[in-house]
This record gives sequence, structure tokens and C-alpha cells, in this order.
Amino acid sequence: DMLGEAALTADDAQAYMVSYQQAIHAIGKASNGRGIYEGPGISIKLSALHPRYSRAQYDRAMEELYPRLKSLTLLARQYDIGINIDAEEADRLEISLDLLEKLCFEPELAGWNGIGFVIQAYQKRCPFVIDYLIDLATRSRRRLMIRLVKGAYWDSEIKRAQMDGLEGYPVYTRKVYTDVSYLACAKKLLAVPSLIYPQFATHNAHTLAAIYQLAGQNYYPGQYEFQCLHGMGEPLYE
Repeated sequence: DMLGEAALTADDAQAYMVSYQQAIHAIGKASNGRGIYEGPGISIKLSALHPRYSRAQYDRAMEELYPRLKSLTLLARQYDIGINIDAEEADRLEISLDLLEKLCFEPELAGWNGIGFVIQAYQKRCPFVIDYLIDLATRSRRRLMIRLVKGAYWDSEIKRAQMDGLEGYPVYTRKVYTDVSYLACAKKLLAVPSLIYPQFATHNAHTLAAIYQLAGQNYYPGQYEFQCLHGMGEPLYE
């Protein structure tokens, strides 16, 4: 992950584009042909690639942002490393899914399973997003890499819903609900191994142990993986 700020100007977006290209080259060389399951991958934030990445600028995003996303994905394919579209705020979910769908039907990416997408268990829509992703994988005849996280924008989601006077929140308001949602979503992802490669990003030992039991004892490379932030909780994963 390159956890940068969103691009505010076209110059910012171009700088992030160059940084992503450099990162893919570096990661690709480090992967040394290990492939999308055994080697490292990269996650990219779409808000870093265009200063007007929002529903209000949908047409511009599809016309101007999509070619950049496609270019980075083709570069990742060249090295055979996975590339994930990172999760952002709830009001950007639909446009990110539209960009993903367009990417999945690119003829130049046919037959390659390195396209990935990040979903957030604290979003109430998460199980339904999984249903959509399974359908997309079926229609595009590929296996998608899906990283499941708990969510990183809780404060801003709550505040925005309050400011807009919404009747409810797009995210769960208690951590225990998110924990239960995470396990329910993990079960859905594990149920379709031919269509989804689950990437479980969690530092919670109880969650990790529960997923290990859900997945069964006969683990094989390419079934699923656990992920942690660099320098955090690594002994648990080892």
C-alpha cells in the first residue's frame, strides 16, 4: 500500500501516477516471477490518480482516470503481480465498482487473475458488494483477488452522514457488529474458491483464528492469504 493523500491538482495526480509506476517496476522485479499468489502485489488509491474522483464528475473519471488505471494494471500484468483497487469512502463505492467492471472486460487483460478489489466489512453493503463481485467474476471469466478489511474511514463516514442529515449511517456504529460482519463476509468469500482469491487483512487474533477454522485444515497455496501492515503483528502471521 502507498497510503498517500488524494490528488488535489492535476500535477498531484501525475506525480502519484509516476510513483505508482516506479513502485510496480520495483515490486515486479522483487517478485522475480513468483506470480500473483506467491509474490508481492500493490494497492492503488483511485483518488490519487485524479483530482475530481467523485460521483459528481463521473464522466470525467471514466474518461480521464480509467486510462491511468488500465495503464497501471497492464504494467502489473507485465510483471504478473496482483494489483488491488483500494477502498475509500462509501460515496465512492459505486464509481469504483464501475471502473473495476470496465477493467475486467478489457481484452488485453483477458485470462489474467491479478485484478483485485478491497472491500470494507464495516460498510453495511459489504455482503451485497461480495455478491456483485462474484457475479462480475463469473461474467468476466476470471478469478478476482478480494482483500477484506474492517474499514479505515469510520469517523468521516459518521460525520458526513450527520452533516447530510441522513436517516442512517453507511457503516456499523459498534465494533462488535463489524467483527461479526467480517466473519460473515469471509465465509462468503471462501465459498467460491474458483471465482475469488480472498486476502484477509486483519490484526485481530480471534478473527484470524476463526477464518483459519472456516477455511478448513487442508490449506494450499493460492487458496487464501492473511495480510498485515508492515511491522505490525508479524509474529502472529509467521
